[in-house]
Amino acid sequence: MAATDDIRSKKKPTLGRLYGYPVLAGQKIFGGTAVGITAAKAAVPASHTDAVKLIGFAESRADNTGGATGDVYVTIEKDVRLIPLAGAAVSNIAATVYASADDTFTLTAGSLLALGKIDAIDADGVWLSTL
Repeated sequence: MAATDDIRSKKKPTLGRLYGYPVLAGQKIFGGTAVGITAAKAAVPASHTDAVKLIGFAESRADNTGGATGDVYVTIEKDVRLIPLAGAAVSNIAATVYASADDTFTLTAGSLLALGKIDAIDADGVWLSTL
């Protein structure tokens, strides 16, 4: 299931990296969700069929539902953040994490794109380091 609103995740303090990308026409990207990029370098929600690579998480909401590609930009954060990932164990640290939707993550690749690797697992949950 895809996100229907912004997500506020706990993040580890890091010197995260920020990048700006134009949002594909007709797309809404919610804050805190996983973002992909098309071959034409336009940002889309992680599970969009045109995504060729996952690039990080949206810093805030970017709504381009009524615009042409590039009318709206989204800032992407590459960092270490807490994600919901059921079934992850300490033995999964450093395992690749895949996104099946902009707010849903799995350790099973299938035809999904990789988003990052498990950085740590602690009392708070699973910490993902974006690629």
